[in-house]
Order: sequence, then C-alpha cells, then structure tokens
Amino acid sequence: MSIVINDPRLEQLAQQLAASEGTTVERVVRESLLSRAGRRGLTVNKRPLRERLKDLAREVDALPAKVPADHRTAEQIVGYDERGQW
Repeated sequence: MSIVINDPRLEQLAQQLAASEGTTVERVVRESLLSRAGRRGLTVNKRPLRERLKDLAREVDALPAKVPADHRTAEQIVGYDERGQW
C-alpha cells in the first residue's frame, strides 16, 4: 500500500526534516507516525532491539564532535594539588 499526500507544504517540510537529519522522507514519516502512535498508547510492532540500537549508534556517530567548554584536567577541576590534597 502506498500513501499519497497532496500537500506541497507537507512534502517540503518532510524533505527539509529528512535533509537536516541526513535520512529519507520515508524514515521521517515512519518515525513521526510511530512516535504519535506510541503517545496515543497504540501497539506498534517494533523492530528488534539490535536493529534499533544500530540506528541509534549511527545517529550518535553522525553528531558533530563538541569541544569541551572547560579545558582543565579532572584534577584541576576538583582542585587537587600534586600531592592529591586540596
């Protein structure tokens, strides 16, 4: 079965979301529907945990690396001196 939505604004939004997340329009629509169904308490057949974790790992790996705001070492942050005292 196919889903056809004749709303150019909706199609553009789905394409923008897909592009910003580096995924497909199909996946954006799937995740949106599953999320909404879950909030409504509807039972949805989930993919195996292993597959969902693989997808999550890919999403995390795709995130840009962030530079820590604080460049001090853990010892400097805690305040220990060279003898391990405060």
